[in-house]
Formats: sequence, structure tokens, C-alpha cells
Amino acid sequence: MKRPHKHRPWRVLAAALTTGLALSACGGGGGAGGTAASGGDKTLRVWFPGNLSNEVTWVNGTLVPAFEKQHPGVDVQVEFVDWANLSTRLSTAFAGNTAPDVFGHGNAAAAGFADAGRIQPLDEQVAALPEADRTDLTFLNDGKVGGKQYIMPLRGFGYLVAYRKDLVKEAGLDFATPPATWEDLRAAAGKLAQREGGKVTRSGLLMPADNTISMSQAFGTLLFQAGGKFLAGDGKTVTWNAPEGVAALEHLTGLYQGSDAVSSGLGEKTASTGAQHPLATGRAAMALVDDATLKTIHEQSPELAEKIGVLSPVKKAEAVSFGGAGNGMFISAKTKLKKEAWDFISFMLKPENVKAYSLTVGGIPARTSVAKDPELTKVSYLAPFMEAAPQFRGNPNVATWTQLRDALGKEIEKALRGTTPPRKALDDAAAAAEELLKG
Repeated sequence: MKRPHKHRPWRVLAAALTTGLALSACGGGGGAGGTAASGGDKTLRVWFPGNLSNEVTWVNGTLVPAFEKQHPGVDVQVEFVDWANLSTRLSTAFAGNTAPDVFGHGNAAAAGFADAGRIQPLDEQVAALPEADRTDLTFLNDGKVGGKQYIMPLRGFGYLVAYRKDLVKEAGLDFATPPATWEDLRAAAGKLAQREGGKVTRSGLLMPADNTISMSQAFGTLLFQAGGKFLAGDGKTVTWNAPEGVAALEHLTGLYQGSDAVSSGLGEKTASTGAQHPLATGRAAMALVDDATLKTIHEQSPELAEKIGVLSPVKKAEAVSFGGAGNGMFISAKTKLKKEAWDFISFMLKPENVKAYSLTVGGIPARTSVAKDPELTKVSYLAPFMEAAPQFRGNPNVATWTQLRDALGKEIEKALRGTTPPRKALDDAAAAAEELLKG
């Protein structure tokens, strides 16, 4: 099946149409290779995750036309695939030999795709980049699996503690000297929390606890700050139940449990909830949030822009936090347009496009130099995360990570709800993980 060549009024296929079109095995992509459109051009199929309207507009109206102008022999066909359906769509496409030449996904998916042989290593292409480019690509090393480069991160993310300046002042606190340790932050949270009849009605410090994934990320922040790791360097040995992990989970559960609890709302959706986020409504005085969540708060409650501050990572042993590479681009293993696929990815990583992508979609720019751009540094909800980028640590890049994370998150939730002691929860999660790692 061929689509109209060039000058089409809408380059990006609407989400409602993409499912049927992508699964009809009529056109070339990762399996058949780029097909020749009318006029002999090569058709490069690219899938972007999500369906943000501003991203669609930028890719459709600016990015692709600019790329095609510089590469007149390439006709780019872009589809946006909803995140919830992306993995299923890709699995079906790979099985049917209709995968796109280039596709985006989260960094955590890299090891799984590499293990399945669905993506190409990019070491040769990266090695050909000028050294200044390799150094400038902030999250490049996060895209490696087993020492090989498989994903080119397009942006980063991270978690930092945001706080309401007005509520801090009302509580008689002064963050001119901000909290620097777990103990400092917990003491401030105790003064900021409000209670009625023993129940916390305003969280002094709210940690992400929407679901087991966010719970594992909140735990990960504390684990890293305690000097611990999820897995040993070999990627085959669980270490989250080491003393550092136990200390992290005990600290986390202590925020929610006991007469001196400072947090409530366990299980309440908070990610990217904008004006309904507890920080925006005043139901939380401080909250560990990612950059995307803070962005939606600023966008939907602009009156709070001057009332929200952001703290640098605190520590027990290290001043770090959960974060790192976000989504990026892969090249399908079977594409026949390897050069054109790389040309598209490297075009997206040009400084001007990295800047435009961050301004359009959000997230920490993929280039350190771009993070210093005046237009970006004045974005109040993004600037602290760009500054803290070197302090973010992410998931281990192993093929079974999502299953390991689910096993861990399930037990963390039990600990947070008080049904399992922290040490036992981590040991139980480790036992389940070790079985997965054996397989």
C-alpha cells in the first residue's frame, strides 16, 4: 500500500487511523525496508510515542519538512502511537514484519528490544560523531545495554522536591538554607504537615505513590541517596534488599505510618495532574515530583508559578535522585534504510531541534549545551531539573527490568500499607526477582 507522495496536507496520521494502517502489511518498514514512493523516493517510516497535539504540530509542520528539505530523496511517513498501545503495536508489527524503520520508546525498554534482536546497535554511528557531540549528549550513556549503544535519548527527566513557598513561610520555616539531608527534610515535613484527629490532612512531604511503578521510583530515589543500587554491576544480582535499601524503605514507610506520619493520599493519582495536584490545591506543602508534573502544575495553575520552589537533591550518603534518560529513538533491526534512519535521528539531535523539542514537549534537553540556552533557563519549572541533570540515576538496563520493577513495586506497596515489614518486603521482592533473573 502506498500513501500520497509529498505535499500531503497532513503528514502525521491521526491516532484513530494508525492502528488499521500500521497493521495492514502493505507497505515497507522495518521488515520490508523503506519502500519507493512515487518519483522514486525512499519512504522512511517513523513512529513517535504519545499524541501530544503540540508535538504533532511541531513534527508535522517543522521537523519533517526541514529534514526532507535536507534529504530530498527521503519521504518521511510519521505515525503517533498512544503510549498505552505502543508496546503491543510494536510487538504485532515486528511479528508481521511491518515494523517502522525508526521508533521511539522509553529508555527502560532498550534492554528488552536488544535481547529480542529487534533493534540495531548504534556504536558505529556514535563513534563517527565528533567528540564534542558525544560529550554534549547528556544522557548518551543511559542508552547502553551491555556496553553497546542501542537508543539515542531525546530528553531526560528527574524527580526533585518542590515546595509551596507560602506554606513554608506560614510554618515559620526559612529555606534560605534548604534541607540537605533526610533528617532536615523530615523535620521540615513534620512542621508543614497538618492533622485532624490523628489523620494527616495536609502532607508535609508527599512521595509519588500513584501505583507500584511510582512507588518503586520513590523508593529508588531514597535507595540511591542511601548509596544503594537496584542490582549489582553484573545486572544479575539483586541488591535492593541490602542495608541501604532497608534504610530507604524504612524511611519511606515512616512518612506514611505512625503517630508522627507526615504523608497521606497513598495510591492517589498525582502524576501530571496539574491544578488537581496536592501541591497546587494545598493538600501537600512539599512533594517529590518529576519535571512533567511540575510543568502541568505551572500550566494549569499559573498563579502558583511564583509560589513554588524546588530543592536540590537531599542525601543520606549521596545527593542524587531518580531520573535520567526518558524516551529516545531506536532503529529497527531489519530496516533497509539504516543510513536514512540514522540521518533522521541525528537530525533530531541537532542543537536547534533538541531545544525546540524541549520547549514543545518538555523534559530535560538531550544536550548539555542546550540546557544553558537563555530561553530554556528562564523556564522556571524546567531550570532546576536541567541544573540537577548530572545527579539523576535511573533503572538498570536489563531485559527483565519491567518484570523486576513490578515485583519490587508490589512488595513496596505492601510495606507502605503496613501489611509487610520493610525488610521482609524487600527480601520477598528479591526472591521473586531472582527467579526472573534465572529465567
